[in-house]
Formats: sequence, C-alpha cells, structure tokens
Amino acid sequence: MKKFTLIALLLVSGLIFKAHAQEATTNEKLSEVNDKVNGLTERIATDEADLQKLTKIKISGYIQGQYQMTSSPLLDAGSNNYFSIRRARVKFTYEATDGIKFVLQPDFAPGALSIKDAYAVLNDRWTKSFSLWMGKFNRPNYEVEYSSSQREVVERSLVIRTLYPGERAIGAKLEYNPTTLPLHVQLAMFNGADGLTINDRAGANINPNENKDFDNFKDVMARATYNISLGSFGGLDLGAHGYWGQMKAYNTTTLKSDYTTTEAIKFGDPIKRHWIGGEFQLFADVLGGMSLKGEYIAGMNGTTGFSGVPAGTDPVKNPAIPGVANYQNNFAGYYLYFIKNLGKKNQFAFRYDYYDPNTDITGADVAIKKYSPTDPMLKSKTSGQSDLATTTFDFALHHYFDDNLRITLDYAVVQNEKVGTPGKVVNNVNDAHGNPVVVDWSNAINQNVLTLRIQAKF
Repeated sequence: MKKFTLIALLLVSGLIFKAHAQEATTNEKLSEVNDKVNGLTERIATDEADLQKLTKIKISGYIQGQYQMTSSPLLDAGSNNYFSIRRARVKFTYEATDGIKFVLQPDFAPGALSIKDAYAVLNDRWTKSFSLWMGKFNRPNYEVEYSSSQREVVERSLVIRTLYPGERAIGAKLEYNPTTLPLHVQLAMFNGADGLTINDRAGANINPNENKDFDNFKDVMARATYNISLGSFGGLDLGAHGYWGQMKAYNTTTLKSDYTTTEAIKFGDPIKRHWIGGEFQLFADVLGGMSLKGEYIAGMNGTTGFSGVPAGTDPVKNPAIPGVANYQNNFAGYYLYFIKNLGKKNQFAFRYDYYDPNTDITGADVAIKKYSPTDPMLKSKTSGQSDLATTTFDFALHHYFDDNLRITLDYAVVQNEKVGTPGKVVNNVNDAHGNPVVVDWSNAINQNVLTLRIQAKF
C-alpha cells in the first residue's frame, strides 16, 4: 500500500512539473510572439509617421520650352532665332503643422540655375487673418505675383521687369486677410538691391551676391486690394501698391532727369527710389468669359554712381579717372490686358504696354539735353537711348490640350520713341561679335519678337 502511494505521488509530481514546464515554454513563446508584434507595431507606427510627413509635402512645377525669332539689331545675341528652355521649375511645399508652411522652388533652366523661392510662412491660428513670411518670395505687385505658368502673355510688362528684376526679393512680409471682408493687405521689407546691377568704374558689378544686402538701407513695399462682387456678371478687384526704397550714394553729386539740375549730397547718403501704382482686374462671365486688367505706376528711380580718382604723381602712368554722378529719374509706365476665352480649349490675349524711363525728356531732347559738369572729376552725361519710351503691342493665342499642357503663339510688336532729328544716331551698340550697329533713332526700330511655347505642368 505504501509502495502504491509513493508511486502515485511521484506520478502526480511529474504531471505537475510537466504542466509547469509546458506553461513556462508557452509563456516564453507568447512573450516572443508579443515582442515581435510590438516590434512590428512600432515599425508600422514609424512608417505611418514618415508617411504622414510625406503627405504634407506637395510637389508641383512646370517646364516651358520655346522657339523664338527676333528682328532687333539691339539684342546682343549670336542668333536671331533659337530654341531655349525659358523656365524649368519644381516647387516643394511642406505643411509642417497647422499654420506653418515652408516653400522651396528652384529653377533648373540651363545656364541659369537659381533659387526662385525659399521662404517660411507662419499663419495666425487665432484670428485666421494674419500671416508672417520670411525668406525669398515675390514682391507685392499684381503682375509680379501672377504666376508665369498662368500669365496670358509670355513675359511681364517692361515697367515691371525694370522696377522688379527677377520678381523676387529677400526680406519679410506681413499679410492681412480678414475673414469678414474681401480685403488683402501686404506690408513687406526687403534688402532692396535684389537683382540690380551696380557697376564700379571698371564696369564690374559690386552687387553680385543677392543673399546679402548691398547697403544698410532697407526698402518697404505695401499693397492692398479689395474685391467687389458684381453678382452673376463677375467681379472687380481694385488695388494700389507703393515702394519706398533707397540706395547708398557713391558720389557727392546727384544728377536729375532733366539733365540740368543737380543736388549736392554726402557720400553714403540715400538715393531715393520711390513710386506708387494703381491697379484693377475686371472678370466678366459673358460670351464665354473675358477680363480686363491694368496697372499704372509712376515715381522716381535712381542709380548710384562712383567717385573719381585724381591723377597720380606720374599723370601719364596714372591719369585721373573722372567719376559718374548718381542719377535720379522720373518715370511712368502702365499696361492694359484684354483676355477672351474662345470656347473651352482656346484663349486670345492682348496687352498694351508702355514705359517711359524719363518723363522729363522727350524724343526731341534726346542727344540735345546734356550735362556738362564744372568739376573736372565728373564725367558729362548726354541723354540717349536709355531715355526713350517704349510701346509694346503683345498678341497671344493659347490652346489648352488639357489641364496640364498649353501651347502658346505670341507676337510682340515693340516700338521705340523716335528722336526729333532725322538721321540721328544715339548710343551706338555692338552685336554679339563686337561689330558696331548703327541705329537711326528717328525711325521706329524693328524689335519684334515671335514666340512659340509649349508648357507642361504637374
């Protein structure tokens, strides 16, 4: 009996031990499986986080390939007809969190790789009305901010290209878009000399680095627009913008645009660059859709000169080099668009563009109005080609294959202001090979441009 009881106890003990062993093994396997599941969950969570970051990135862009034929003897080009890539841009927009956005847009056009946009935007989370921009972005102006991929003619107007070279500038901007009013207000501060060529006495550009300011002066811009609903007819946008800038003077004499008035200033004093403009955009839902748009800008532009160098102890080896006076000129310019849809796939556009770089000089004054300084260390200056007004009639026809592909045929008729004296030659120019080109400015010089462009967007 005792023997049987001992055997039973051993059997029960073995079963209990085996059960515990199996339980331990099972727990180990469950723990191992659980670790794998947790690891997989962590990887999935990481992948989801990365995917969420990627979904915050928006990529867009466009390429403009074109063929151009010019008829101008003034263009310094080796050929009057050529293929080129006008723009090749990719835009990256990253919405980091609610209210924060980063934008980067390089332009990959051959021979002209550049950063067009690089800025951050901080949006107001409380009133939803304010936003703060900082970096490189478009200057506040209608035609500047109107994307090149949407514009109805191939290039911006001459007054805009002159005042805002490259369109962009580096600085900061505050925007106000109230939720209860169709009002848009922009106030910006820029370095100011972005895109400008400022030459020294040797002809070298002393403003090559657009990432840094040329001087300590900052330029201020402001723009405000208001939208008026016209019901079923369409809408009307009215606006105005102003520019208040200055550049450092490198000469103590400033010549005014009438070529007779001068102002004595100090080295380093500001050369003013001030102007204001008014704009409108009328959109009408009639006859398939049409619009009228225009802007007028007038004010004072300026360029900085440089000081002269007196002769050395040996005037033959080191002769005196006369300086160039600073220059301030009054100007005016405007443009007017007419755009008409032709069905759902075609569009016609016409733009009249006028720019007078010097409103104090007429064609009859060119090469007659002269500045003859009494100071031998200053060069004289004669009115010339740079004072002539330019008128452009631009005709464009677009065909939209779809939302991403557009083909454009554009013809720009460019006419110069004529000088008053027949047979008068002013400011001779050279061609691409250095040969002189004689131009009779008493006639209209043929400067027309034909453009065939294909644009692909994504």
